[in-house]
Amino acid sequence: MLIHITRDIPLLGCIAFGILDRGTNLLQIRATSVCNINCTFCSVDGGPLSQQHKVFYEVDCDYLLEEIAKVVALKGTGVEINIDSVGEPFCYPHLEKLVDGLQAIQGIEKISIQTNGTLWKDIDVDVVNLSFHALDPVLARKLANSACMKIEKVMEFAAKYTAKGVPVRLCPVWIPGVNDVEMPKIIAFAKEHGYLLGIQKYEVYAHSRKHERVKAQSWYQFYSQIKKWEKEFGLSLQVTAKELGIRKAVRVPEVFRKGERVQLEVKAHGWFSGQMIAVGRGRCVSVQNCEKNGGDLINVKILEAKNNIYLAQ
Repeated sequence: MLIHITRDIPLLGCIAFGILDRGTNLLQIRATSVCNINCTFCSVDGGPLSQQHKVFYEVDCDYLLEEIAKVVALKGTGVEINIDSVGEPFCYPHLEKLVDGLQAIQGIEKISIQTNGTLWKDIDVDVVNLSFHALDPVLARKLANSACMKIEKVMEFAAKYTAKGVPVRLCPVWIPGVNDVEMPKIIAFAKEHGYLLGIQKYEVYAHSRKHERVKAQSWYQFYSQIKKWEKEFGLSLQVTAKELGIRKAVRVPEVFRKGERVQLEVKAHGWFSGQMIAVGRGRCVSVQNCEKNGGDLINVKILEAKNNIYLAQ
């Protein structure tokens, strides 16, 4: 089921769509939760084969731009907009309009985007962060668990943006015992073509998709290998927030406290089964174990209230 998010649902509060502010000059913008592939290690169990998400979201573009402008005005200058998603941003049908609108908002200094590179659109961004987990076509398709993944097309995607003068950062997830051999190949490939690199550690979360027979490494194990690759290739592979230009900035005020009991109005189905999206105080709240209907008033207890992302029961 695809739910269109319009002005009756606030864009702050839910991790699956809208605007995420973590108290820095970088805002995460989630226009859609739709994804076209089914990565075997997906941290949010996204994609058409998801076992946990039967609801997907798409935000009205004009509404999203209006709300982004309000948050940017609060932040001031030097804001980076990172168009990311619990899905694939290039699945958003109004992506070109969104990016063009962002370009016109005073205070936005940089626009970056996350993508798996399987869908081509020519948009005016400053940085492309590209999921790129194997050069081997068979393994790349296996990890994506989708026929949409053709690594040659992803490489072509990267080359097109580089030709436009847009920096491309390859962001492989290193999955121990699965793509170990591919990691040095990816580093060499990035070095040859002038791509940036941001190697990610495979993690297992409560709602993530677990790659078969893979155990997450410790951070010590991860960084020990990163240092070996740095020495081997003569590259710095550890990316810091400072290097990315991320700094502390004015935070959008949080309106609920953990443990607080409040009354909210139910508006839509939640991202997980048995969950509904309710609203109050200009925020949306994901409410667990809720079987009420749209328009119903409910009394809830706030379970989580960090970074303006709210979970209640």
